[in-house]
Parts: sequence; C-alpha cells; structure tokens
Amino acid sequence: MTHSDLHVLTIGTDDGVRLAATRLGRSASAATLVYVHALGRERGFWSPLAGRVHHQLSGAVTQIVYDQRGHGDSGKPAPRQITTLRRLVDDLDTVLAHASGPVVLVAHSTAAQLVYAYATIHRQPADRLAGVAFFNATGESLASPRYLHTWPKRLIWLRRHRTFGAVTAVGEAMLAYRLGRTGHPFAPNAGADPRVIIDILSTHPGFGLHAKAAEVLSRIPAVVLAGEKDTVVPLQHAVGLADALRADYDIVAGAGHHLPRTHLERATDTITTIVDHTLRLHLERPAHAAENERGRA
Repeated sequence: MTHSDLHVLTIGTDDGVRLAATRLGRSASAATLVYVHALGRERGFWSPLAGRVHHQLSGAVTQIVYDQRGHGDSGKPAPRQITTLRRLVDDLDTVLAHASGPVVLVAHSTAAQLVYAYATIHRQPADRLAGVAFFNATGESLASPRYLHTWPKRLIWLRRHRTFGAVTAVGEAMLAYRLGRTGHPFAPNAGADPRVIIDILSTHPGFGLHAKAAEVLSRIPAVVLAGEKDTVVPLQHAVGLADALRADYDIVAGAGHHLPRTHLERATDTITTIVDHTLRLHLERPAHAAENERGRA
C-alpha cells in the first residue's frame, strides 16, 4: 500500500463536531466498506485488517474507517452536551454519505448496537445496505457490573450543574480508570472522552437486538464471526444473533474478543467473500431489471 492510497478526511456533522476518517483506495468505486469501531476504541483498531483487504483486492474497493465523536482524532462534544445513541447513528449516516456504490458495514463488538440502531432509525438507507459483517457481536445484553447501571446516570446529573464541575470530572476519570483496570470492554482508549461512554451507558445499559432492527437487517446479506475463546460475548449469543438475522456464521478456533486483529486471514476472507457476493448481486440486478422491462412490453 502506497501513501497515495491513503486519504485523510474530515467530516463535518450538523452540530459542528468534526469526525476524523481515513479512506483507502479510490474516492469512487463499485463498492465501499465502512468500518465501525466499538465503544471506547478508535479507527486504528481496523488498520491491519483494512490494509490487508486493500492489498488482497488491489485497492479496487473503497474503504472508510472513522473515529466516532469523542474517540481518536475526532472532535469532542460540548462540555454539557449529552451524547445519545441516536447522535452516533446520525454521525454514521453522515459518514455513509461519503461512500459510493453498494455499502458493506463492518462492525466489531458493541459497534453492532450502532448498526442495529441505524437499521431502526434510518430504515430506508439501511434497506439499501448491501451487506454487514459482525465480529464478536451479540444481539443480547452484555453482563455488566452494578456500578455501570448507577454511576453513569449520576454523573450525567452532576454534569448538568455547573457547581459540580470539579466533582463530575473526578467521577468521570474514576469510572474510566475502573473500567480500564478491570479490562472491561467499554474501557476507553487513551485520549477517548469518557463522557461519551458514560452517556451511552446511561441510556442504553443493556443494549440488545430489537425486533424492528432484526426485521430490517434480516433482509440484508450478513455474516457473524465469533471467537471460540471470546470471554466477552458467549458463543451462544453469537449463534443467536446469526439466527435472528438469518445470517451466515462461523466460529474461529482459538480466537478471543479481538478477532479482527488476531486472526487477520480469517477476517479478510470473511470480508472479501461478502464483497464478492455484493458485487455479483449488484451486477445481476440490471440484467433482471432489463428482463422485467421486456416482460412488461
């Protein structure tokens, strides 16, 4: 991969927060892969996989990786602004406006919740998705310690009152430290804004796949890749997600919760397969449309 294959993007949102993104490959191509990182991670998580896919497909497919607000190089929300899942979904929709051709979403871990919400909130655009690849994802609630059901709500209440600013800052830092010390999947990377994680946890402590999202996503080609030794997402949750979405699934022997990084070859094979399927369907549709037109003539 050469330097000319990488293009840094700055994507503006309707509330002024700037999203940092990187595009690999052409600005316009026959299909676009858009990678969505988990809560607390950043777009660099996808760099090895996106680079390998770029090499395997000779740069013919556009790939976009981006940092969600409050993560990585993206801007942070205003001091007292509450970040909702709807806000993150609208950001994703803004990023997708930079895609060309059929779009395949690639999501890891809790990023699946963003895809579920997108399918519910932006139903028509979601219907136009060409495929989804889920890595280490679940359609059920993740087990969380009790403090994650109480601390976030209290911290948001404190944030709304200027007089508690110092106390709020300490509380947010302590929660981020506690998540990191225990190795919790929601633990923010260095530089991530803990407020965004706190906000999402306060409004969606359990997550989960809802019936409306399953209805939309079951019409889209999807694949679920699970790690045999994933200690965050039980295997039965991954299998349940695949069943709910009528998706293909595979269990990778020896893989843990960071399958896209530890098992690059399997992850690459999964993505190239779904891209191949997407392009074949896209190429067949014009022929079917022409046949239908002749049939009506």
